Amino acid sequence: MEKSNQIFLMTNKKGFSLIEVVVALVILSTSVLTIYNLILSTSGSIYKLEDHYLAKEVANNRIALIHTIEKPNISSIRKGTSLMGGKEWSWEEIYTSGASEEFLQYEIRVKQYNANEYAYKINGYILND
Repeated sequence: MEKSNQIFLMTNKKGFSLIEVVVALVILSTSVLTIYNLILSTSGSIYKLEDHYLAKEVANNRIALIHTIEKPNISSIRKGTSLMGGKEWSWEEIYTSGASEEFLQYEIRVKQYNANEYAYKINGYILND
């Protein structure tokens, strides 16, 4: 009879209880959800950062053209579109008189075509020729 009790005690020691399994599943599901949310927020940030960078490059191209070929007129607004990074960008240049007559102040705004928000804005001054 002692032998049967020992066998019974040994079989009870094997396996996990229901509570242990539930706790393990809660920990696993919490970890998976946290990692999933991290991946979503990171990928969203990457796309936003990429758009910001591309819009900045469009604005830098506009500034280079302002300084070389496309000299602006005082108090004018110019608009147009550019392709950059496989996307179409809408830009707007606003020129106003600066602190002195020697300078024109400009503001360049860039957004994706048909977007509501500007992805990049920059202000600066250019010599008034």
